Amino acid sequence: MRTELLRSVILSLLLLTGLQLYAQDQHWVCVNQAGYNLNAPKRFTVPTAMTGDLEFYITEAGKENLLYRGVVKNGTGDFTAFKPANNTERYTIHVKGGKLQPGISYPFSVGPYLLEKEGLKPSVWFMNDSRSITGTHHSAYGGCPWRDGTYYSYEIPSVIWMYLSNPTVYEAMPSTISYDSLKRMVLDTGFRMTKEPNDETALAAARKYFTTIEKPKGDHIPDIIMDLHWGIGYYMVNPETKDPSKGETLPRQLHPQTLAQFAFFLHAYPWLSRWFSHDFYEKVLTFTRQQWQPRGLLEIRREIGDSKGRHAPGFSVLPNLLMYEVAQREKLPEANTYLQAASRQVNWIIDSLQLEDPVVTKGQRMSEHMLMTGLAMYYQHNKGAVPAALQRKIDQWADIVIALSGNAWDFRRYDMQANWTVPEYNEVGNVAGFPASALLAAACMKNEEKRQRLEQIAFAHFDNLYGRNPLNVHAAHHPEKGFSDISKGYPKGYHDSVCARLELCRGSISCLPGTEMYPFDPNGKDRHLEGWIAHNTAWNVSLAVLNWYDNRPLSLTRSKNGLKVRWQAPVNYDYNRQDTLPLTLYVNGTRKGIIPAPEAGKNSQEFETVIPAAFKKGDRIKVAYGYGFLEKSIEMTF
Repeated sequence: MRTELLRSVILSLLLLTGLQLYAQDQHWVCVNQAGYNLNAPKRFTVPTAMTGDLEFYITEAGKENLLYRGVVKNGTGDFTAFKPANNTERYTIHVKGGKLQPGISYPFSVGPYLLEKEGLKPSVWFMNDSRSITGTHHSAYGGCPWRDGTYYSYEIPSVIWMYLSNPTVYEAMPSTISYDSLKRMVLDTGFRMTKEPNDETALAAARKYFTTIEKPKGDHIPDIIMDLHWGIGYYMVNPETKDPSKGETLPRQLHPQTLAQFAFFLHAYPWLSRWFSHDFYEKVLTFTRQQWQPRGLLEIRREIGDSKGRHAPGFSVLPNLLMYEVAQREKLPEANTYLQAASRQVNWIIDSLQLEDPVVTKGQRMSEHMLMTGLAMYYQHNKGAVPAALQRKIDQWADIVIALSGNAWDFRRYDMQANWTVPEYNEVGNVAGFPASALLAAACMKNEEKRQRLEQIAFAHFDNLYGRNPLNVHAAHHPEKGFSDISKGYPKGYHDSVCARLELCRGSISCLPGTEMYPFDPNGKDRHLEGWIAHNTAWNVSLAVLNWYDNRPLSLTRSKNGLKVRWQAPVNYDYNRQDTLPLTLYVNGTRKGIIPAPEAGKNSQEFETVIPAAFKKGDRIKVAYGYGFLEKSIEMTF
């Protein structure tokens, strides 16, 4: 026993250096290297023991103190019940038994809402660094606002999803982008770009952005807002683009999916108005309204794209729903036409999409989330009167996902025949975006068992992205660029001097194992090793949905001086002050303002505050957190 513990300690210390120590005679223990949320499913895989039972135990990394015991069953271990009080430690899992030598995992953390916190900085940094011309490289591969971007790469919506899911934390992040210095750089007559495909209009667009688009307002402008301003402003002066990638047949044009991105900005404007003038907003609104019908966004979209991800079914549902809410807010005469378009599209999905066919789901690769985000947000919009057919469709999607995920990795397969992953493609974006779909579907479940299993599968895909996969590696080839405490990134990478140069960006996720390595062949062939903006934007959406999913109104009760509200929320801190959580008070449907910051509970994630106000009997009180379509609220009648 003493020899075994000494061996484990030595292995733990070496693993802290990031060395790969596993040999063929030793168990592999594949974990989420970033770590696990305290109150979420916590699972790992031992692919060297896909049948039978093995013992496992958890210690602090590099130490002998046994903290938790369990059993690995048919390759899967579960330590969901492990909830350490110390959130600053790193842990390792030790596995022994069978014919192989004991194995030990890479170190990982466990803490409240750890995944939200760990993803916060690298997701924003990637959006900063990958901007065309003004990011980390003076190029514009594809000619869009972000390098290697295209009409379906979803940059602007993903930024809006992130911001609305937790405004305070994004506003509190350090402001690192200087509009004025970038303007001087781009307008300098000596400025030169590296020539790339389809970038013919990019430099002129960037210069027009800096000379004709109104500068964002304010002194401290968060990076995420600067990214949003760049994206919207660039498309306002240069809306027509052409996908530079192989297989595209559509000419340069204003694509429907490019225009659909504008709906997210218009919807979020009331919460963005401190940085964007009303005149700027009106110009975007006018342009969007003029182009919406001509670009076919009121029609039923019947495209079912291939695994490139160009034409995900259902992409127009949420944009039309958002335009309906914008039109209602602005009292525009065409409001109902947007709602009707969303409803017709949902009905077409219910009647015509065969979810058993993987081409319409996982086969849409990183764009797949557009289907379920549309259906689930339509569901939330109709809460209390959800069409039975929609409930059945979402339930069917859940049943298919659960059936495809019954393996030691809890990994949603492409099919149950030959393909674990999307045929031929690097599908890191699909894994990164899948938690958004699974958690949104879970929020629509009536069946508690299904809801819990969807949660488990959703978190397993975060795990897969961060190391619980047949290579036992994080998806980033350069995890040192933006990620913290990652022992082993994807071992092979793409050239950093060609194409979009996304390997130069912090937070870039590059590759994951494909079918060739499942269920366990780490020597299998690698898929394409290049990162892509569309992979990261899918990840952005999953991080935002996770933040939204973990926001929980706990109670709203009377108190001596008014009302007492209790709330649970992730990533609610800023970088310089104590934890804060702004809540918005509504009385009889009228917004009354922001509630003073409540006091944090003992785990800094649960909050309680008293609303010192005089309410009349019969008043309808609503307290909300988050903004726009990601608002969560609790209500009562006084």
